[in-house]
Amino acid sequence: MLKSIKDFFFSLKPEIVIQAPARINLINPLDAVEGDYWMPSVAINGLNNPLSAFFYIKKIEKESQLKVFTVKKLKYRYSLEVIYEEFLSKNKNEIRNKLKGQNKLIYASIYRFIKTNSYFEEIFLNSNVEIGLLTTIPKQSGLGGSAAIIIAVLFGFAKYFDLYNNFEKLNDNEFPINKDIIAEMATKTEDEDLKITSGYGDRYVISRGGLSFCSYYGKLYHKDIGKEPLAIYDRINEVYELDNLPLIVCYSGVYHESGDIHGKLRKIYLQKNSFILNNYKELAEIAWQSRFAIMKRDWRLLGKYFKENTRIMNQVMKEVGYKYGIGLVNNILIKIIEENPDVYAAKLTGAGGGGSVFALVNPNRIEPVLCYWRSKLNEIITNKEQFTSMFPSYPLEITNTLKKTQFFQIKIDKDGVKKL
Repeated sequence: MLKSIKDFFFSLKPEIVIQAPARINLINPLDAVEGDYWMPSVAINGLNNPLSAFFYIKKIEKESQLKVFTVKKLKYRYSLEVIYEEFLSKNKNEIRNKLKGQNKLIYASIYRFIKTNSYFEEIFLNSNVEIGLLTTIPKQSGLGGSAAIIIAVLFGFAKYFDLYNNFEKLNDNEFPINKDIIAEMATKTEDEDLKITSGYGDRYVISRGGLSFCSYYGKLYHKDIGKEPLAIYDRINEVYELDNLPLIVCYSGVYHESGDIHGKLRKIYLQKNSFILNNYKELAEIAWQSRFAIMKRDWRLLGKYFKENTRIMNQVMKEVGYKYGIGLVNNILIKIIEENPDVYAAKLTGAGGGGSVFALVNPNRIEPVLCYWRSKLNEIITNKEQFTSMFPSYPLEITNTLKKTQFFQIKIDKDGVKKL
């Protein structure tokens, strides 16, 4: 799939093509309330589906255009098709009106760039360009899909207009555009411009890449750039010479609105609810302890921390009003795979209520575990008695949703957002 996408995009003769990866949180969710805490996360690509957002820019003579693509699997190949196109809105007022439309992530990214860099608006207004976007990250899957799109757009324009690490095109109160600032801009794009509660975690991981241990100390209140610390991003895959993690990702097929969930948790957290605060402190303890397990490649110990993470987050989610904790389908997917002796743990990535889970497995048994997970899932979908026996309090109709699951084998994305 990756080769098909690259071949197609480069056949359009663009000036620049950008790839931004997905991500998973190893201990989560601290997103949107991660200030004063630290969290291990990893940028990922899929082995078959690249799990990435792709963005290109090319100069054209006619009026600027925006195109959105999808990729379809045919019998012997992949096909890319335009699913939406329009003239690209250029001035600030037009762009602001687009922040509630179907391409709001693209326009909000442009809007944020205009607000962040005084040179960008003039350059953008006076350029005729065609921009194109494709994402292979499932929508609302808990894999950082929205952040990947925003970061791809921000990085693409920064590179195209020669604003990336350009110290000459800055006013006194502005900062050079680099991967840290892009992570900050991406957070403000969602949090302020789109009014979607989000945190810094996804944005730094997707921007910088790799397996990281990231500290968000001092960033709880999401102040303007320069009025709070930048995150401290420690690339531990390089330090520990770790090329991969033995993980299998399963997208549940259930859309979730992460901003709604983060918004609710953030509000209660900022009200200093003692139950929530104490549980997040527990998560923070598990987070730093997990680093030693990763360092030793002690996957069983890491699995123990993952299971504790799941227990805590089920408690937290129920406390704030979610009847099934991290979500019906998520708990089902976790239960059926944790019975396998080669699985050390399975846990949520993202906000919960849907989205994705991943399994930490014996590194020598990844393929058999993947086959097992698919088989067990098919059993409870097709055998109503077995489902009812395993999940007596769960509604039977949830099995229809489980038919939409997708599985991904993954690798660590070591670059973060990049120019192809």
